[in-house]
Amino acid sequence: MRRKPPRLLTPRGTIHLGGQRWPASAIGATEFNRTQARRAPWLKEVADVWQRWQKGDEPGMRVTTSGTTGAPRLVEHSRKAVLSSVNDTLSHFELGEGTQAVLALPASFVAGQAMLIRALVGGWNLTLTPPSSEPTWQGPFDFVALTPHQAQGWIDRGEGSAGILLLGGGPVGLPLLRALLANPRVGEIWEGYGSSETLTHVALRHLREEADLNAPFLPLPSVSMKLNEVGCMVVHAPSREVHAHATQDCFGAHPDGGWRWLGRNDDVINTGGVLVHPSTIEQAFGAICEPWVTDWVAYGRPDDTLGQALVLRVQGSLPQSVHAADVASSWRSQLKDLVGTAKAPRHVEWGKIPRNKHGKALRRDLS
Repeated sequence: MRRKPPRLLTPRGTIHLGGQRWPASAIGATEFNRTQARRAPWLKEVADVWQRWQKGDEPGMRVTTSGTTGAPRLVEHSRKAVLSSVNDTLSHFELGEGTQAVLALPASFVAGQAMLIRALVGGWNLTLTPPSSEPTWQGPFDFVALTPHQAQGWIDRGEGSAGILLLGGGPVGLPLLRALLANPRVGEIWEGYGSSETLTHVALRHLREEADLNAPFLPLPSVSMKLNEVGCMVVHAPSREVHAHATQDCFGAHPDGGWRWLGRNDDVINTGGVLVHPSTIEQAFGAICEPWVTDWVAYGRPDDTLGQALVLRVQGSLPQSVHAADVASSWRSQLKDLVGTAKAPRHVEWGKIPRNKHGKALRRDLS
């Protein structure tokens, strides 16, 4: 049963690390900084965010963008805006005082800082675990936020359970969702859409079954969203001091309301005049590929005739009984049936897939 939203005036929470704990207060922040900050860079980041918030410093949050589509840059948000984002999350998920949560995200980025500040404001009991691609913790927790890349590492090799698992920072693929739905360590699964500029998620969707990967994202009550002339989302969240923020994310209006994510505008591949979102190909391939395939990505390669040729790169250990050319031909044939001949990959290649530390594919390193 979910707890009632907290009274935010006098929260009482704790921060846990190993066998130690600190009150979620200014005194706790000072002591944590004194005893833990020098142990590891990620602990210094936690200490800095914690101390800044307790001191009432402005801006309320300083975050670095992921750098997926350009050089990382600093984004600042006022305390008022941060509190609006925090309250949106506490209210939507009904996360009250005493919520047991895990911080497995780096506190240098928006999602990690938001988790820490939610705990401080909401009076949570927050357990810290080193941010990695294979996070782990002991026992059951009410609320955990991870990137899809982290979630795959956790479900494959980590321990602990999550009553509510919030995924963000990249699209959720079908193999991951299947693994999460089949695992008793996972309760509710939610996917958020947002960014550093919008102060984490501004829209959410509940993933109850595989078909929900085609379900729309629904904006939070404090948020409005609309498409611009090129089909990219524009976010308006005045309580977060976000005004007409133009993104590079392409969406389509869903007939039942909300918005269906199509992909990044700067990732769109123009192949012979046909515009293809690589996420569409990747999702379709996830439904047909064999279990020995461990990763895949679609990208555009310069082509004298087409402008860009659509390429599917696949990573995995090919079984001895399987011939690469035969399986590639089978995949291309199946994808033609799923997405149409014009959008199917012209080539299938094998090789490692470059990703950043958040798990996002670096397509430009391939093309």
